[in-house]
Amino acid sequence: MDNNPIIALHISSGDLWAGAEVQLFTLAKSFKNITDTNIHIILFNHGLLEKQLLDNNINVIVFDESKLNGLQILRQIISTIKRIRPDVIHTHRVKENILGSMAALLAGNIPSLRTAHGAPEHNPAWFHIPKRLIMFLDWFCGRFLQKKIIVVSDDLAGILQKSFPVDKIKVIENGIDTTSVIKSVKSIKPDEKSSDNSFKVGIAGRLVPVKRVDIFIQAAQKMLNDHPELNISFHIFGDGPLRTKLEVLNQRQKTENMVHFEGHCENMQQELSCLDTLLITSDHEGLPMILLEAMTLQVPIIAHAVGGIPTLLAHGESGVLIKKHQPTAFAEAIYRLMDDPENRTKIINNALNRVTTFYSNKKNAMAYNTIYKDLISSRYTSDQ
Repeated sequence: MDNNPIIALHISSGDLWAGAEVQLFTLAKSFKNITDTNIHIILFNHGLLEKQLLDNNINVIVFDESKLNGLQILRQIISTIKRIRPDVIHTHRVKENILGSMAALLAGNIPSLRTAHGAPEHNPAWFHIPKRLIMFLDWFCGRFLQKKIIVVSDDLAGILQKSFPVDKIKVIENGIDTTSVIKSVKSIKPDEKSSDNSFKVGIAGRLVPVKRVDIFIQAAQKMLNDHPELNISFHIFGDGPLRTKLEVLNQRQKTENMVHFEGHCENMQQELSCLDTLLITSDHEGLPMILLEAMTLQVPIIAHAVGGIPTLLAHGESGVLIKKHQPTAFAEAIYRLMDDPENRTKIINNALNRVTTFYSNKKNAMAYNTIYKDLISSRYTSDQ
């Protein structure tokens, strides 16, 4: 193996701007600014991720899945691989795992790996043959075609060890560019029209079952019933298939004047900086980027103790952990946070110190770079 810069090709859907997309963008910027690794990115959709990458002069090409079928995308990926000749191919999520690993094999048996950003959300029923076939192909490609499976937490590693060899799984926790996040928020002027001085509680993410936004709304109702004297508001950032159902729940709970659906926000970091606390009510998580951003922006966190969250929050020193996954527990935690400003200050200071020390984008990028070098070296050795 020579000392030429590594060429890495990432493949991602790009249809959302959620945790996986934010982490990919952060990683791509870090590779560009910190290492000599040359990053190229293939997306299957136009959108905010594409725009952010282009604005930062990162190589990106879109094979629009609304216009191309899977076989056509596979051919386009193979053609791109032959043109840019990457040393390693890195995929994200199910469709990308399948098409990317197959293209890597067909274009010259190039080493490929995936990042698992979270646990599988559900198992389709046995009669959903197409979905079960896709799940099988994803497992097959991870088991037999891809060389490494990167996970973002030890908890997620334990889950995937049931399906993949232990020695194939590697934990690399997400990282964040704290300086960039703080700078981007400070560069935007606050909304002078806003005169709301309520204590703002927020949740952010796709409105899908695993996020348990119903618990968020029910926690708001609990606060309304138990502490009607408090000036407090709840804000739901994001959109998704459950929005209508959640709006009906909001009406039924009579919390319409307290709980606000903010929809998709392109500048979520700015919205996040205006919150007084962020809730994570999910059934499970990997290592949410939104938490790293909240810790950076000194927004205290109240989160269900699942996935990599307890480790990230230093088991309660850098945020409030909820073990009893019920609305009452979240409501009580909100009230305690409001009632104890001294503890609130302690939590946010601990959180900022922790994220700066242990979850830097540089550390994250260097860990991935080491994996790339190991895969390339192994291929070089096996070819001799």
